[in-house]
Amino acid sequence: MTGKGYHKKSAKRGLTAGVYFILAVIMFFAVPESARSGSQNDIEAKAVLKAARSFLDAEIRRDYPAVYACFAPSSSYTVTHNYEQYQAQARQLPDRIVAYRIIRVSYIQKQEDRKTYPAVDKIAQVEVEVTFLHSPTQKRSEINIGFIFLKEGGRWYKS
Repeated sequence: MTGKGYHKKSAKRGLTAGVYFILAVIMFFAVPESARSGSQNDIEAKAVLKAARSFLDAEIRRDYPAVYACFAPSSSYTVTHNYEQYQAQARQLPDRIVAYRIIRVSYIQKQEDRKTYPAVDKIAQVEVEVTFLHSPTQKRSEINIGFIFLKEGGRWYKS
């Protein structure tokens, strides 16, 4: 009798382990490949964060050449505005970034619309808590912004 009871428990454990294994295999194939390749995502996320910090730090310093250099070459802004136009606009703005805190990289994905954006390989969004200073009143305001970054030619740029 004890032999049969032990056999039933062993068979039940084996069946349970098999079910868990099958579920694990199903989940592995159900999760997108981009989510499984963590090390590649980590490298990309670090590169996006570096681009975001470069852009935001340049904004805080009011380093106009550095800010403009962060803009993607194919962005609609750089296509329609040269550096001098950008600088003239930036100097007239009453609000400026004085602090920021990066919350997270919201997503990184392949750029699917190659016809419209042939130079863009990937798109990312960085969620940032930004503190603006309104110069005329010296009032500060915090805003949560999702900045978009584009990967072109192996480098990440602000859109």
